[in-house]
Amino acid sequence: MKTNNPLVQLMEKYQKGNKPAFHIGPFLPLVCIRERGLPFNDILKDSQAMTEAALMSFEFGFESTVLPFDLNVEAEILGAEVKYHQGFDGHPVYPTIADKPVATVDDIKIPNAIAEKGRMPAVLKTIRSIKACAQDKGAVGAFVPGPFALAGQVMDMDELFLMTLKKPEATREIFERLTEFIINLKEVYIRAGIDFMMVWEGAGAAISPKAFRKLLLPYMQDIFKSKKVPQIVSLSGSSDKFIELMLACNPDGIALDEECDIQKARQLIPASIPLFSGCGGYDMLANATPVAITEKVKRYLDMGFTTVLLPADIYPPARIENIEAFVRAIHEYAG
Repeated sequence: MKTNNPLVQLMEKYQKGNKPAFHIGPFLPLVCIRERGLPFNDILKDSQAMTEAALMSFEFGFESTVLPFDLNVEAEILGAEVKYHQGFDGHPVYPTIADKPVATVDDIKIPNAIAEKGRMPAVLKTIRSIKACAQDKGAVGAFVPGPFALAGQVMDMDELFLMTLKKPEATREIFERLTEFIINLKEVYIRAGIDFMMVWEGAGAAISPKAFRKLLLPYMQDIFKSKKVPQIVSLSGSSDKFIELMLACNPDGIALDEECDIQKARQLIPASIPLFSGCGGYDMLANATPVAITEKVKRYLDMGFTTVLLPADIYPPARIENIEAFVRAIHEYAG
């Protein structure tokens, strides 16, 4: 059935089978990255290496690729110190925040030229490069944190949670300032040519639905107000109680992880809204067989999801044949 929903139209455009193999978060096939001699930290900072890693999504048959590859880009722009690591026992380690600069709203300084700060020049150059050389391969998305998730990157988490309980007005001021930054960042990404945006509000489900509605929802709604590109909302963990609030953001798609009651969620979310679900535990692509992966993907698609998402691939690294089995299972799904 045709729909005016922009995300559905985007997926239809790139669909190769009955279901789109359309991932909406960062995807790093570490085995391939290692085989090609790409240092892990280079794909986070260097545009040439970042482009090569991002294009691997299309090589596996996905109809999308998503940047950046980590959630520290925004915090770095706001003054946080990002610490890079050499890895552990041969395995890569994502960068961490070494210094969190924000305690009050006055500490949040939004730069005038976001596109020129931190790693944004490399990320934007990569987006433009992919749009120029692989536009016919699929969509390019931006992966950004929501206000609460970003606050957790630039503030002490314990202080942030305490603030939500003891100083709600101060919390709103911080979320308002960070929302202004995220909206400005969104415009930068749109000018670079992104096709969609994923807003990951990782910490949102860590507070009560009542607190979410009062403290966070208005700012999430501000982020989703402009519809220049399709926008997907995602909360981590058991976000079943937040589905009504996710819908209130007026998103073009919703992403859930496996901790949710995904069958119940599909019943609550209108069929017109694309629904993404994580599929499989963190080690599935490393340890399961291609047959087991195919069966898992089919079982999830049978529940009515628009498509399913790869588990995070950092450790243990996914086997190439298992990634291929995952994508093939989506493309060959018969319903």
